[in-house]
Amino acid sequence: MRGMVIGRGILFAAALSVAGCVSVLPEPETPDALYRIEAAQMRQDLPVNLVVREPDAAQIVAGQALVTVDASGAMRLVRSVEWSGRSTRLLQLALVDSFSMNGGGAALLPETAVTAQYELISRVQAFELRGEEAVCELSVSIVNTRIHGLVEQTEVSAQRTAQSDRAPARAAALKSAGEACVAQMAEFAATTLNELAAR
Repeated sequence: MRGMVIGRGILFAAALSVAGCVSVLPEPETPDALYRIEAAQMRQDLPVNLVVREPDAAQIVAGQALVTVDASGAMRLVRSVEWSGRSTRLLQLALVDSFSMNGGGAALLPETAVTAQYELISRVQAFELRGEEAVCELSVSIVNTRIHGLVEQTEVSAQRTAQSDRAPARAAALKSAGEACVAQMAEFAATTLNELAAR
């Protein structure tokens, strides 16, 4: 009986110890605002199906945090504002939504498991704030999946200037730059595939 009491006492002390450790951990910082990247307003028609891959990016850029780069090249996270999801996923979803359903084809996510002759792959070269300047740069390629060959590639870029040095204004500028890149990517894909279909 005495052993059971001692055992319970040890367990109780251990529980208090763990609770004490947990209570000193800092609370995760809740952002003041979340931002998402919207689809291009001008919907592009596709003659064939196109699988849109999530862009490749450096880990610090591909997350939910907005990144700022100073003159020395040091990267920091912008406090109090975040993307509503992974930035690369937001770019991918916005691009898919930038195509209409009126053409002969559609833009598809890879997880739909629908086969398509063409895929759009991209890599983020820059998606960051440089002071009050928001910069978006991506390399974009259309690939023929049947022959595993490159069809066409290009670079898209956009810059926007924030209206102030406050975090919400800078986030809005980067959101706008991202949306401009999405619009350029959609136009590039539609033009390339329509030219191929016309041959």
